[in-house]
Amino acid sequence: MPRWRQDPLFVAERDMSRVTVPDVEPIDPTFTAYVSVQAEASAEAQGWSPALRERVLRSLYLLTAVHGPHENIKASTVATLPRQRATRAVTRVTEVLAHLDLLDDDRIDPLDAWIHRRLSNVHPEIRAEALVWIRIVRHGGPRRRPRSTATVRNQVDASIPFLLDCSKRYRTLRQVTRADLTQWLSQCAAPHNEAVALRNMFKTLKSQRLLFANPARGLSLGAKPSSVPMPLSPETIQTLAAAAEGDPALKLLIALSGIHALYPHQARELPLAAVDFTGGRLLHGDIDHPLDAFTRQAAADYIQLRYSRWPHTRNPHLFLSSQTAHSCTPVTIGWMQPLLKDLQVTAQRLREDRILEEAAVTGADPQHLCAVFNITPDTGLRYTRTFHPDPLADRDQEDTP
Repeated sequence: MPRWRQDPLFVAERDMSRVTVPDVEPIDPTFTAYVSVQAEASAEAQGWSPALRERVLRSLYLLTAVHGPHENIKASTVATLPRQRATRAVTRVTEVLAHLDLLDDDRIDPLDAWIHRRLSNVHPEIRAEALVWIRIVRHGGPRRRPRSTATVRNQVDASIPFLLDCSKRYRTLRQVTRADLTQWLSQCAAPHNEAVALRNMFKTLKSQRLLFANPARGLSLGAKPSSVPMPLSPETIQTLAAAAEGDPALKLLIALSGIHALYPHQARELPLAAVDFTGGRLLHGDIDHPLDAFTRQAAADYIQLRYSRWPHTRNPHLFLSSQTAHSCTPVTIGWMQPLLKDLQVTAQRLREDRILEEAAVTGADPQHLCAVFNITPDTGLRYTRTFHPDPLADRDQEDTP
């Protein structure tokens, strides 16, 4: 290792789109060989196909040939590799470099880009104040834990109309009054979500000393929108059954959500070993269900497809995609949603329909639902409300003149 190193005057962007293996000799052959060995180990551990292994090794050769061992390789440089059919290879290359601590991840955060697009028409000073709040919602702060991506999106979406309205009249959120908030919320059809977001925003900005006073303090949130689950129509069930016959993945998803009432994330994260054909059980963590004939056949059909499509995979999860087959991660919600996109139903709706069916045949006993589906008492009452409407709500309606 040299004692002194000359730092570069500037760093030029590298474009690898037209570079081929015969064109370059490695700057440091030892470094190139080391990265190749590590990639081979990843290929063996994750069950890459021979074609994928070859594309990844070729890509890593090109990258390490023009980078020295003291340089980190930018993700934007990896993205310029010749694509052909190598989209998955680029993903695997990025993972190998990150594992070796050789990656400079300069990719744009998708959520950050989405937030800035949503705030693009908000007054610049108001936008800067809102971004302080959004940053704390995303990443947390003193006595504040980070929130999920879904929560961030929901809160931003709920606040954007108010911020746009303020931008027409004000230059900063310090000018907002309580009357502005109450007037705005009175125009919303169901203001609960908007009120929650605005109270959170102004409370955070006050704690960051960007406001002199919190105009949303004590602001009424209104009634939280209630959603009483409704059973699927017979037509929808027939459509699902017809579609499932031609798609093993969809058929198994319907079985797991519509028969075993698994949450969408439980179905995605279910390991292959959870399907016990010998013992006739579906076993994983708190899940311990008898393996009915429909689920048994659906699982057998999908597992056969799984092995024929990805024979070398080492991924332990039941469901696979073209991306996760070469890693050890579960499929994402983005894989699940397209399966049901044309059927106008979600995996959560399938789960709710199964619980409603159980409630219908057992006298809508919330304690029974809690025991069978491992849900809270409040959630159990939510499912029985379809069969036993709230008598207090009915009395209030009768008393209304």
